[in-house]
This record gives sequence, C-alpha cells and structure tokens, in this order.
Amino acid sequence: MRIAIISTYTHPSRLHRKERSIMQSSVPELIAALCPPGAEIELYNEKEADIPLDRDWDLVFFSYLHAYYEHTKVLSTLFRRRGITTVAGGRHASHFRADALRHFDAVIAGDPESNVPALLADFQRRALEPVYALPPVPPDQIPTYRYDLIDYRNNIVRLPGIEASRGCPFSCNFCVLTGHEQYRYRPIDHVIRDIRERMTFNQRIPGVTGDTFAFLDNNLGGSPRYLRELCEALMPLKKIWGCALTFNVLRDPELVRLMGRAGCRYVYTGLESLNPESISAMNKGQNKLSEVREVLTRASASGIVLSFGLLVGSDGDTGEYLERVPEYLHELGDHCPTFLGIVCPYPETPFFAQVAAEGRLLPGVTSRDLDGYTLCHRPARMDPSEVVEHFERLSRALGSLPSVGRHLWGRLMTSDLPRYKACVVMSAPEVLSLRAPLANRSRTYVAGRDPIEA
Repeated sequence: MRIAIISTYTHPSRLHRKERSIMQSSVPELIAALCPPGAEIELYNEKEADIPLDRDWDLVFFSYLHAYYEHTKVLSTLFRRRGITTVAGGRHASHFRADALRHFDAVIAGDPESNVPALLADFQRRALEPVYALPPVPPDQIPTYRYDLIDYRNNIVRLPGIEASRGCPFSCNFCVLTGHEQYRYRPIDHVIRDIRERMTFNQRIPGVTGDTFAFLDNNLGGSPRYLRELCEALMPLKKIWGCALTFNVLRDPELVRLMGRAGCRYVYTGLESLNPESISAMNKGQNKLSEVREVLTRASASGIVLSFGLLVGSDGDTGEYLERVPEYLHELGDHCPTFLGIVCPYPETPFFAQVAAEGRLLPGVTSRDLDGYTLCHRPARMDPSEVVEHFERLSRALGSLPSVGRHLWGRLMTSDLPRYKACVVMSAPEVLSLRAPLANRSRTYVAGRDPIEA
C-alpha cells in the first residue's frame, strides 16, 4: 500500500512562498506511526516543499488548517480524478464534515490514534466509511512519531517535535481548543523514552540543532505539577528544548528556573494584548499584565528566550491603545513579539458564536479568511479599516531591522547558560517575519474584499 501524508499550507500573503521555520507540524510523522508495517509512506509538509502531483499513491491523508481548505480541496480533487483515495483530517474537517465529504472520500473527525487504524483496515477491505469519529485513546497509547521519515534537507533549521500533553485547561473565547479538547498528558517515562531512544535530531547546524527539539503541546504547562516532574526527568538527558505554555506558569519563579536548568531555552506564550480591556474580552484572565516586565526579566535570567504573540481587533481594542503599542513594548525593555495577527472568529469558538449572534461577521467570509491575518468581524470599538491600518503599521514597525536590533541587544547578555545566546540570535528571523504578511500589496486584510487569487 502506497500512502502519502500531506500537511498543506498557504502563505499569509497569499503568494507562493514557503515558511521554513524551526517548529513544523508533526502530524504526518504521527499518522505514519499508525500505518501498517510494510506500507510505502511519503511525507510532505507544504511549508517546506511543493506537493508532487504525479505520484501513484493508493491513499492520501491531508492535514490542514481552516485557511488552507480551499487549496487543499483542489489538491484532493486532482488526486481523486486519478483514482487516488483522499482523507481529510483536522479541526476544519471535523467541524464541516458534510462539506469536506464533497471533496474527500473520508473524514477523520477526532484524534488519529483511534481513527487512522480503523480507516486503514476498512480501506484494505474496500469498505471505507465516510466519517471516522471514534473516541480518543488513553494518553499512554499515543505512539512514537516516525522520526526516521523527517527529511531535514528541506529545512535546515527544523527541529524534531514531540507531544507530552494535549489540550489546555483554560477557556479563551477565541481559541479552537475551548470546549472541544480535554487536557491530558502522557506518562513521563514514555516521553523520555522517545527523546532518548527514538528521536532523530537535525545535524545540519553543528553545535546548534544536533541535540535540540521542540515540545509541540498547545500548553506544556497545563499542569504545573506535571511540568515540574517532566523537567526533573529531562535534566539527565542534557538536551536543549523549547515549548509553548500559558502566562500563569511563567509567574512561578521556581518553576521557570527549573525549566532553564532542564534545558529549556525558548518559550512562546500567547500574551495577545497589553490592554486590560482586551484581555478581559478574550477571557484570558491567566495573563496578569502588571507582571509582564517581571516575567520577561525572569525568563531571560533563567536562560529562556521568551517569545510572545499580540493580536489586534479585539473587542477591547481602541485606536489609542494600538497607537501606543510600540511605546508599551519600549517600557517592557524593548521586548518584541514574534507573532502579530488579527483576532479571528474560528467557527468552533465562543467568539464566533458571539459575533455571529450580534450580526458582526463581515460579509463574504470564507475559510481562507480564517488565517489570523484577515479581519472577519466588526470590532466593538473600531472601524474595520482602522484595525487594518494599525495592523499594517505595527507589522512594519515591529518587524523592522531597528526593532530586531533592540530585541537582540536587550537579551544577549542576560544569561550565560549553554546555547542561550544562540537561541536569542535564532529568534531574530521570527521578529523579521512580522512583515511577511505584507509582501502582497494587493491584500486588503479584510474578509471578502480580496480577489480569489490575490
């Protein structure tokens, strides 16, 4: 059986560009681990390489985000015309099953561990069902990724990834996890086994990536007790790692120092806003804005590069606040976000339900607009055009070379822990990437206003 597992992608500029960044989806490696022995498997990540359209596969799995659906269903149609069976998976496919089944032969609506083996068994019996929605398996049954199938030649900086947990215990109103995924975590000895014995590292940058990996968890700190025990178990491995977690974890000085000693050199947290009213509108009470500067300083002193994202277009935002964002960041020590987006009403979220009920969805919204860079609703206190003006201005200002210089200068000398300075330097391209969505001058960043092919 010849199987392709494809993670699709479209660049936020809607130009034909790649995003060869450090952290990449490991869904293809996970699905590959669930395929039967003897299957011929090819993995493709469209952030790194184009998808070949001339392969003679029997079955193709597609993993995609909301914004990539239009593109993905075109690929599926091309393969189906050649007699290849296609399968859609992910949150969009789960939420819009009926529409997805118009363009794919089957939909996986749920975790892959229980559903992929069932689908493969039916496919081999020529008895494929349209929808597979079996309940998730216990966390101790999550298999080891097929690290041997990662091709680091496509991305010199890519790191291998691993999951220790899934879900998040918080309920941010714009988050696709809210109300849809229970927080759970794997046995720590399974995680350590996978890192020590089975993970294949990227050896393309000697002294930098050869012993470095990333936790792909939505929130590695969903259970601070679990994170503490995990850090203790990681210490003997002497590996370097990064993760994403929520702000509340970073308020614990002892735990942050423990993470640094355990090899953590990079953390991403969804700060989202420096405006208390916006934080309240997002139901993100775990973010204590009065402690942001202290948290940033603590992370650097512990050898951790703390990266964070900001969103514009929240119901708490005003023009005055957005105008002063660079000033607020300067007061925090010239820390710069590595992600800047527009808050998005994903269809499965409480935020979508709210703006839809209030008649604030903009006309013409399609799945491709649900990318985190396109305004899809009318904010409570701002005109859509005003939000876009601030988004473009902040993207240019914060993603500028002077901004990167200040970002580096303020961090390089704050810790002497191994590999810290290298991680600071490697964070610079993330800051520069804030300008990436602006590459296409025909983009309006307002749903329904751009041509189909911008």
